[in-house]
Amino acid sequence: MLQLKSKGKELNVSDYTVIIPSICVGNAAQLACDLLIASKQLRKIGSLTHPALIPVYGPSAYQHEPNEKVTSCELYESVEDKLLVVQFRAPWIARHTRDFQSQLVDQLKGARRVVILSGSFGFERRVIEESPWAYRASDNFKAAHAEQLGNPEVIKWKEHTGDIIYGGGNGLQLFTAFNEAGVQVMLLFRYLLEGDNSTDASLIVRELNELCEDFLQLRSGGDGSFKLTVPKSWNLLFGNDVTELIY
Repeated sequence: MLQLKSKGKELNVSDYTVIIPSICVGNAAQLACDLLIASKQLRKIGSLTHPALIPVYGPSAYQHEPNEKVTSCELYESVEDKLLVVQFRAPWIARHTRDFQSQLVDQLKGARRVVILSGSFGFERRVIEESPWAYRASDNFKAAHAEQLGNPEVIKWKEHTGDIIYGGGNGLQLFTAFNEAGVQVMLLFRYLLEGDNSTDASLIVRELNELCEDFLQLRSGGDGSFKLTVPKSWNLLFGNDVTELIY
């Protein structure tokens, strides 16, 4: 299942923060991981293969690694920040999902914490005045991050307690799998709509940074400004412009 670029090396995620996108509405979580990888210039260290993953192969998605190729599931690392980002580029085959989730948890259960990013249909947000963010966290995650989660000036999310996140893909199932393995895990999602979700992706990264600024380090300058790098794979995210000849 795991294929690392460095032969003979084992994946060691001890003391690492692992970020995993759910294949959700608008692909917002995957776009957010794209921003993280490009902005932090994370290094590709390997890929995952499994019957649940539809094969994908293509040119590099990021300007800082122009010679790399992309596949269905990739691992990107920052040794300095103890950060590992998993990126998916294809939907999962349903009948193999449970086995893939189990193997993914086995590979990453030694991590310090796991953050799962996702999204939900905007029309599922019942009270417009409430925060567009919601989260679900394991008890040990809440204990470890009590200061951040308990600060209303920083975190203004609503805790999700339901059994379903509509449009959230496999996010809640992944959360349950990691929680049952005793891993510190949080699921963070935003209510959004289909379309150009690049703005939602940047907002997800900004929100995540409020909780994890110590390792993401995406803020720059003394004025608290925030810099994100848009990956080159976004240049034709929606194809070419519509020709004026049709009007």
